[in-house]
Amino acid sequence: MALGGGVIGDMAGFAAASFLRGIPFIQVPTTLLAQVDSSVGGKTGINLAQGKNLVGAFYQPAHVMIDVATLSTLAEREFLGGLAEIVKYGVVLDRELFLFLEEHVEPILRRDQSVLTKLISRCCSIKAEVVARDERESDIRAVLNYGHTLGHAVETLTGYQQYTHGEAVAIGMVAAASFSELCGFASQDDTARIRNLIQRLNLPSVLPVFTAAEYMSALFRDKKVRDGGITFVCNRGIGDFSFAKVVDLHPLLTSCGIGE
Repeated sequence: MALGGGVIGDMAGFAAASFLRGIPFIQVPTTLLAQVDSSVGGKTGINLAQGKNLVGAFYQPAHVMIDVATLSTLAEREFLGGLAEIVKYGVVLDRELFLFLEEHVEPILRRDQSVLTKLISRCCSIKAEVVARDERESDIRAVLNYGHTLGHAVETLTGYQQYTHGEAVAIGMVAAASFSELCGFASQDDTARIRNLIQRLNLPSVLPVFTAAEYMSALFRDKKVRDGGITFVCNRGIGDFSFAKVVDLHPLLTSCGIGE
């Protein structure tokens, strides 16, 4: 039984997948990020110094039990980090969810349990639908990586010490929105709304200062690299998505304000 946040869930899930070639395990996530994302879908993994989640397995829990009341004990920074994953679902998969977030920032930040229950339930439903179609991320499940490509690079470059996972994803989503605009998938207004919502939720939105070479080194160590390029998840407006194969990362980094 994995009782705790995403790290506990990943460690327990990876151990369960490995021991005797697989034993049943139960997820009981107590953080917002784990409740809306990592406890659902069967991804288990651990970090290496070289990159995020480079060792792991796809292994589904036998049961997931979520008690929203546990969020009342959560540290503020951890709670806010979980909101980033909720924003992700709205930006690329559910426009109505994004609108709901825009309209309910105050009760969300107050941790209103009725509002949080609606959000968590919707996010779990969305993820379950995606995973049912593509359990091992060979196709559409990759959409759930929105904001994570650069987010993982941020975590790697800062040694997993400066930002929580959710904070890094928030930064990565703003970068992904800027790149989506550059590719013609989204408008300037879409990018501004995404950035504004993230900032209203008290999440960071600016990439930390590293050189383009440092970002490229971190990005190309990511497990999503295939055939010399990275499949980048872009938002198509708000509520839809497109995939873009990126080989030359300079335009992406330039659109995010990263110079040589």
